[in-house]
Amino acid sequence: MTTRNADWLSQYRQGGKLPSPKGVYLEALRLLEQEEVDSRELVRVLQSDPATNARLLQLANVSIRTRSRPIVAVADAILVLGQAQIKRLILALALLQSTTPRVAGFDYPHFWTRALLAALATQALAEHLGQVNADEIFVVALLAKVGELALVSLFTESYVELAAPLEGCNDIEVRLQAERQQYGIDQDELSSLLVEEWGLPVVFVEAVFHQSHPQALSTFPDASRPLYLARLLRLGQGMAGMCLLDNPERVEDVQRLVVESQALGVDDLLLQEQLSRLMVNWEHWQDLLQEAAPLLSEPLDWKSLAVEREVSSDDVSKLSVLCLGEQADLPPECLNLLSFLEMPAVSVPNGLDLLLVAYHPQHAEQIKDLLAGLDAVFGPYLLLYGEALDAQSEALLFRLGVDAYECTPLRCEALQKHLQRAYRRREARQKYAQRQQRMRRFTGSLAEINRDLRQAALTDPLTSLRNRRYADERLRQEWTLAQRQEKNLALMLLDLDNFKSINDSLGHAGGDEVLRRVASVLRDFARHQDVPCRIGGDEFSILCPETDLQGVEVLAQRICARLAAAETWTGLEHVISVSIGVASRDAQMQSSDDLLQAADHALFEAKRQGRNQVVCFSRP
Repeated sequence: MTTRNADWLSQYRQGGKLPSPKGVYLEALRLLEQEEVDSRELVRVLQSDPATNARLLQLANVSIRTRSRPIVAVADAILVLGQAQIKRLILALALLQSTTPRVAGFDYPHFWTRALLAALATQALAEHLGQVNADEIFVVALLAKVGELALVSLFTESYVELAAPLEGCNDIEVRLQAERQQYGIDQDELSSLLVEEWGLPVVFVEAVFHQSHPQALSTFPDASRPLYLARLLRLGQGMAGMCLLDNPERVEDVQRLVVESQALGVDDLLLQEQLSRLMVNWEHWQDLLQEAAPLLSEPLDWKSLAVEREVSSDDVSKLSVLCLGEQADLPPECLNLLSFLEMPAVSVPNGLDLLLVAYHPQHAEQIKDLLAGLDAVFGPYLLLYGEALDAQSEALLFRLGVDAYECTPLRCEALQKHLQRAYRRREARQKYAQRQQRMRRFTGSLAEINRDLRQAALTDPLTSLRNRRYADERLRQEWTLAQRQEKNLALMLLDLDNFKSINDSLGHAGGDEVLRRVASVLRDFARHQDVPCRIGGDEFSILCPETDLQGVEVLAQRICARLAAAETWTGLEHVISVSIGVASRDAQMQSSDDLLQAADHALFEAKRQGRNQVVCFSRP
């Protein structure tokens, strides 16, 4: 952390008090007074306020400095702190709120409402897109603009005077620049310092810092994750602004929606659906805040407010264009954009953006054949031009899949209009491909996660050997295989002698070290086909496919001798021995359970006969 940042945090700690909406603490205290607290309802109440989120996370992360990953979700913070500590914290914050003066001229209800709306919108998008933990991004989005609240708390009337002339300004950079000139820091930078102070991971800190200009992250290597999060935060803030009744920045919010929704692959239908759902669900949160800003009576059609971006000549120059037909009817100034192939129809190259076809009635069948090979949704934009047609002939062409028909002579303005439409179809096709790629990547990540989870579910975390669940599954599989192919199958059960006294003398840390060394010996002696497992406590097993009783006994004797050797336990000042029972599949056994029972019977005999030895199962 730079000296400048440290100075700002010191200044914030001395004078920064973040006020909270009055309804939050009262509702939280009411819930905590109940005998059986609904934890989900408590989370919903506490996570509705940026200041409360910040204090909970800060306290929770201070309490668990040994964790490899900081706590980000409020639910996790509640689990770490416990309800008694949460209650004490809420009482302290309620007292703090009562003594924290409000700054006249700053619209607190508008700030809290927009912050909570942005958090809810971002959370809903995260749940749909599946790229980030929805509960964690809720907290990050709620705190994303807390720097503005901190500036108000630090500089009071000075900040209100600074912000007043900027009311209604659609350019966020103007406000940020004014803050930097006045105070040497802007609200986004201060927000990132605060969320870092409160223990959030670096990737979230970077996203908050760049939230107003996420495109700046695209120039940094390995910035794909913070870039994605910054875009998600910006889209959530734009959605929040669309819901507010009094919003002088609505035009800017529309621009955010257009740019960031396209970058994230969020289509128009999903965006409108999420906006509607956000406003319907707001009623519950509005009652909680008790001083919320008013919302629109119904969600606006955000597309009706967006000004369609003009496609530039640079955009058009990126198009892949193919013309089938004569050049005579085309505007000379557009010829440099096009390459020509003559009829009859040829195969259309993959990735073509615009197909321009000179139409003559004698080419009707060729046009029909050409259209049959094109993708109606993601194929090229198909523009036909020729002599004026009657309504029936033109309708037939559109039924076949033609996008547009222009009469000759084809005007440059008309061609430019179709080039723009072709460019937008190209953008839609690229977004679809990106979405499919993201879905494949997500599916692949999910498969890896599932594999990792299965590995974890079948592995003993202390010794890294396979666990009891895996041992049981593998025993059944090997039994079936041995029975079908009439092969040998042996099982070895091992139990440490007097392990309780070892734990008592060495402590649990020493006992864990003993178990790890036993596991290491088993791995060293096991052959490539053998399966060593820890099946619980101080009990281990080794499954030995294609091994008879004599072979498993030899292996067991070597392991027993190795574990009884003093050099195995150097540094522990304790020599540990092991009792081993072995058994091999025979004709009288009907299932894998019979083999397990036989090995267990042999282990019992090894213990009974004095321990530190190997006993083979034999029938009376």
